[in-house]
This record gives sequence, C-alpha cells and structure tokens, in this order.
Amino acid sequence: MFGWQGKALRINLSNGLVRTEVIDEALLADYVGGCALAKQIARLEDISAQNNKLILASGALTGTAVPTAAFCGLASYDQIREDVTCCSLLYHFGPELKACGYDVLIIEGKASKWSYLFITEDKVEIVPIEPELSPLETERVIRGKFKKWYSNDIRTLCIGKAALMRSALTGLVTDGLLVNRSGRFGQIFAEKRLKAIALRGTEEIKLAKPSQLQQLVTDMLDSFREKKQTFFEAIHAKFVKIDLPLLWEIHHHGIEKRACFACPIACLHTRKNKFLPNFTVIFCFARLLGIDRQEDAERLYNLCIDLGIDPVGLSLAARCLLELEAAGKIAKSHFRLGNTAGLMQLLKDKKAIIHKGNVGLAKEYGLEAECENLLNIINKQWEQIFSNIENFSEKRQVLNALGLCDYALLIFPYADLIKAFSFVTGKELDKTFLLAGNRA
Repeated sequence: MFGWQGKALRINLSNGLVRTEVIDEALLADYVGGCALAKQIARLEDISAQNNKLILASGALTGTAVPTAAFCGLASYDQIREDVTCCSLLYHFGPELKACGYDVLIIEGKASKWSYLFITEDKVEIVPIEPELSPLETERVIRGKFKKWYSNDIRTLCIGKAALMRSALTGLVTDGLLVNRSGRFGQIFAEKRLKAIALRGTEEIKLAKPSQLQQLVTDMLDSFREKKQTFFEAIHAKFVKIDLPLLWEIHHHGIEKRACFACPIACLHTRKNKFLPNFTVIFCFARLLGIDRQEDAERLYNLCIDLGIDPVGLSLAARCLLELEAAGKIAKSHFRLGNTAGLMQLLKDKKAIIHKGNVGLAKEYGLEAECENLLNIINKQWEQIFSNIENFSEKRQVLNALGLCDYALLIFPYADLIKAFSFVTGKELDKTFLLAGNRA
C-alpha cells in the first residue's frame, strides 16, 4: 500500500521477544489516521487493566511531505475512564516511526528493571536506565552513546520523575517538548518500567503519485511564503482579541522558533534551547490558575518538564482542588489562584491529592460536569482562532483524523490537503466514511 510501511513492531518487555508483523491492508484502508488506527488495534488486542499495552500508530500521511503531517496516535487502556483512550503526539516522533519502517508499535509486558527502547530499521534494543532521571537527562543519556551526527536525528518519547510518584498527571515529553493532554500515559509507561522510547530511521515511504505530490506541496509552500506576513498578522490579531497578555510576555523575549515535521509555520517556541508553553498551556495557566507573571508561568512549566507533568491536566486538577476546598470536602492546601509557589510545592509532594489527576478527582468527588465545562472553555478559546473557517468543526475532524494540524486550515486550501491524500495513497478520501464510527 502507498503511504504506509505495512508493518507493525511488537515488543514484549517481559521476555524480550521482538516480532515484526504484517498489518492487514483492510485495517489500514479503514483507519487512515494514527489515533483511529491505534485505538482500533487496541480493541483488536483486547487490552484491559489486566492486559494493558501501549499502541503507537502513524497515519497514511504522517512522515510524508504533506505540510503539518507530523502527528501520530498513542492508545492504551485508562483504568479510571475504564476504556481505551488516545492522545496525539506531535513534533517528530510519528514520522521517525515511519522512517524506522513501521506504521505501528505494540509494547506489551513489563520489564524486569527500568529500561528504554532503542529502535532503528534493523535492530531493537532494551537498554537499562536509571528511573530518577528527568526527561532532558534521559535524552542526554540516550544521545550520549553516539556521535553527534548520528544522535541529532534520534527522536525520543520520555517520562519524568512524576512517574515514580505514581501520579495520574504523569505525561510525556518528546525531544524536550511536553505533550499536552498526555496525562496518565506516563503512568502506564511507569507500570511497564519503560522510561523512554528512542527512534532513528532512514526508510523512505512509497507514494502513489510522487511527482504530483511534490508539485502540489511546492505550490502550497510557495503560496504560503507569499502570504506569510499576512498570515502572522492575522494570527496576531486573533490572539489580541482573546486578550491574553501573558502570551506576549512569554513569546516575545529572545525566542527561537521550532517546527514540527514538514510544517512551515513553526508555531513552537524555545528560549535557550528549552521549550516555552504554547497557547493552550498559557491560556490554562492564566485563566484557570490565575498566573499572570511571565517568570511564574515559565517556572511552573519548567517544573512540569522536569517532572514530566501534563500542564493541561495539572491546570484542571488544580481547579478541582479549589472546588473541593471551597465545598469543604478536603483540607485547604497552600495553593490559591495566582500562587505558583504553592502549586509547585503541591507537585513535589508525592502524597498530595492533586496527583490523583483531574479525571480521578472528578470521578471520586462527582466533579465530572465542572471538568467538562473547563474543557469546553479551553476548546472554545482555541476555536476562536478559526472563527472565519467555514464548517471548521467538520474540517477539523477530517484533518485530525488524517494526522494534520488545525493550523493547516488557516494557510492551505482544504481541497489541496484532501488532494494530497490521493497523491500519497492513490485513493480518493471518503470523508463521510472517515467521520463514521470510530474512524476519526
């Protein structure tokens, strides 16, 4: 099949068994995006609390030249939700999985001691590692085993120190970048004594119509360059309308831009080679936690990176705490709105109730409606940026199902993004079929 590598890599951490499997073409045809494919494989594997696995899957477009085609899905069983759940991984991890020659990675069992996986197109290693390392320290250990020219292209997915606290806020960090809404997945890594996954590959992806795709992508990028200034001015105006001063304080002082794979926008920001919080995280810190000082926001975000804490899940959990304290259901803590030091103190206390996470707290104390309302507030602020896009909700579903970024809708014609799918796979995209059932 075009666009796919057609293979899955299965690794059993308990016995070290590694096996390459051929993926059913009908499965790939029905589930063309990473998250949909990962969730469907999880169901086929019949994963549960007693038989939990980590399923990583890249979609048909991931790793190709299609602009913003960087996303892959990670699925597992969430014991609190009692269902299969999935998060999207951005930046470079999904494309690198394809470059290793695999569309899917299935991790099962439990290692006898803390380890990380090192995967290339021709070998798989299970390597011992110290569990107390931060994500950035873990990356340095992994890359430090190789020459710089080789290590620069290694892509990592790590957990931090919060995993040792058995915190439900434990998220994932990929190449130094926190993965928003990845809380709980880090805890599943920890249950398997899996500290990190490292990938480095050089395999190419076979395309149905490579010359047509190359021309289409060239035209899309040329068009973007011509209207680049207008695009960023329009984005600036939208953010100004949202009225989030903290965003400008953080993103306008000595920053460098970073881009996900195949993305010309480069919406990620770093300072001194450390990632800064993105719009969603800054919105959560400012509007949900009352943090309005740049220094406080960056200190909290750096602690989240060090511990491997999902910052969005943290913001929701902190608001749950305040609700419970106000209702007299739990003892008052040091945290108050705007009190960054008090929140950081809570995070460092492994016995603090905040480590039950927003989902755990909501379920235990009946705060599901409050959490859902907060999530809606976060999502509505994001949707304001796309208020001028006709049928945004449906188009966003299609793009997300294909592993493309929402921002693509602001700069590229929707029809071109759909056309790219046919040039990659040789098939026409049936949007109605894609959005039906569990395919999106």
